[in-house]
Amino acid sequence: MLVGSFPMSVDSKARVTLPATFRKEMCEGDSKTIYLVPMKESVDGFTPAGFEAWIDSLFNKEGEGFDTRSRKDVLLRRSLTSRAVSVDIDSAGRVALGKLDTSKPGTREKYGLTGDVTVIGADDHFEVWNTELWNASQEAIDDELEELLFG
Repeated sequence: MLVGSFPMSVDSKARVTLPATFRKEMCEGDSKTIYLVPMKESVDGFTPAGFEAWIDSLFNKEGEGFDTRSRKDVLLRRSLTSRAVSVDIDSAGRVALGKLDTSKPGTREKYGLTGDVTVIGADDHFEVWNTELWNASQEAIDDELEELLFG
């Protein structure tokens, strides 16, 4: 399980270092490949098996699975798989965020992943946030946390 939040900086080659505990969890055997997926406010990182499980979980409602004849299912799967970028964790534990720009130029700038970032654990995956956006989201949730826990 990936937990915690870690302030980091994106280096001049558009790489961010993952926390050591995350690297251990994200490397499956000899494979150091992960998938980066731009979402609404962050870029999420999954192992290949974790990404597949996450995609499959989106279609496992009421005992149903992915329906190739459902336009909604096809569009959702296509949208998520086409925006995913395969990257390797290098020997120093860094992830090349710059690869996000190869499939869609300007992705890093759109998400503010050019300077200070925060890498957070989100159970089965990690998320990379612009630090200012992360801090603002946490301040906003602080007021609601009690309600979310006990409301």
